Amino acid sequence: MRFDRTLVTLNVQLKAETLQQHLPCSASIIGRTLATIADDYARSSGEGYYPAIEFFRGREGVDPELIESAEQVSWLAAKLAREIIQKQLRPIFSSVSFQSIQNLAFSMPRVRPNQKDALEKLAQHYTPDTLKIELVLTIMRRDSEAEDDRAEPYARKMMFRWLESVFETVEVAGSSVLTS
Repeated sequence: MRFDRTLVTLNVQLKAETLQQHLPCSASIIGRTLATIADDYARSSGEGYYPAIEFFRGREGVDPELIESAEQVSWLAAKLAREIIQKQLRPIFSSVSFQSIQNLAFSMPRVRPNQKDALEKLAQHYTPDTLKIELVLTIMRRDSEAEDDRAEPYARKMMFRWLESVFETVEVAGSSVLTS
């Protein structure tokens, strides 16, 4: 027997109802509010881009509780995603270990003020329900399968199959076989 390890990077968006069970209000309200603030800032300053959420921390006219709420929802989203992934993938893989979890709402938006539907796309970006997750999946295989290259495609396929129904969106952004 041998163990093949695959590093997988995926982007997942939690279902609204999954988050809603644990929150007093919708996470999209946070995203829309932050988008409005960022859009007002970009238009009044003449900037050709929207800043990351962290830019607004401590700025005049921005409620500090809004940023704190975004962080708390981000933490909850990461916790829920980890639990869901562990529960769904544990029966298939020998081990599932998380390398990193990053909430994409805190990254620089790829939306520009002059784009069509910029405010709507920005609100989606700032909603803290989408995560970039890196995890290592271990598969136990027979020695006779040692030299084939099927471990990585198998891991991607099985992971997607078992996660697509429990998340709003699942995108496998990359994967590679780890050598010992």
